[in-house]
Amino acid sequence: MNRLFRVVKVQGGILGQAWGQFVAPLSQLLDIFAMFHRLILGAFIGPPCIGLFFRELSRQVYFTAIRRAYILVFTSLILGMLVIVNATQQLVKLQGEDFIGWLLVTIVVREVGPVWAAFFVLLNSGGAITVEIGNMSINQEIRALKMMGIDPYRYLGVPRFWGITISLMCLYILCVFTAIIGGYLFAQAFAEIFWAKFWLSFVNALQLIDLGVGFAKTTIFAMLIATVSIYFGFSSRFNVDEVARNTSEAAIWSLVLIGATNIILTAAYYL
Repeated sequence: MNRLFRVVKVQGGILGQAWGQFVAPLSQLLDIFAMFHRLILGAFIGPPCIGLFFRELSRQVYFTAIRRAYILVFTSLILGMLVIVNATQQLVKLQGEDFIGWLLVTIVVREVGPVWAAFFVLLNSGGAITVEIGNMSINQEIRALKMMGIDPYRYLGVPRFWGITISLMCLYILCVFTAIIGGYLFAQAFAEIFWAKFWLSFVNALQLIDLGVGFAKTTIFAMLIATVSIYFGFSSRFNVDEVARNTSEAAIWSLVLIGATNIILTAAYYL
């Protein structure tokens, strides 16, 4: 009887741990959605502070989209080169140059372009936001704002949320434009495709739905990165080690949510 009791107790403990490991991420996911709702409404509800909002917004846009945009330009040129070098030589052999435009639209505009720009923003700004807000929380600056009657989510979170969103949309346009130009240049150098045929193929393949899907992915990715980064920044409470841990968790959560959203939107496109 005692042996059976010990077995049931051990199995109950294992099930309890498994249930706890399942509930904890689910609870975090619900908190992230709650933070997303709060950041969305924060720009429209409450006393107006337009000057402060645009000052913080412009600061975030500069930090995210302008300061290191040259890195995205360089990597986007590499993206265009990889698409052309790995595909056009085979297409030329099969006399399928007309499919080059479709290939660029599918890979650059609709699929890889939004993810490429999102990864750049995640590496460049996502962790920085988590560390910045986390340090402010540990140093009791968040508490000081609350004592002065200032909503810290509206004061710190909302400008960064919309700054990340606007920045990623601009960077997506820059990424697509640069990758297409890079693809064109390398197509002339490696595949010797006539320039008019290249642009005609691209224009004929590009449709409004491709741009719509690309911008939809970009907007959602930006909001997810901003929300997760802000949420884990405010979640820091006690010490610097917690900030480092939350920065890592924010990056992982952002990658998981971006991947899941990308799969859902891509599947919806092909349905």
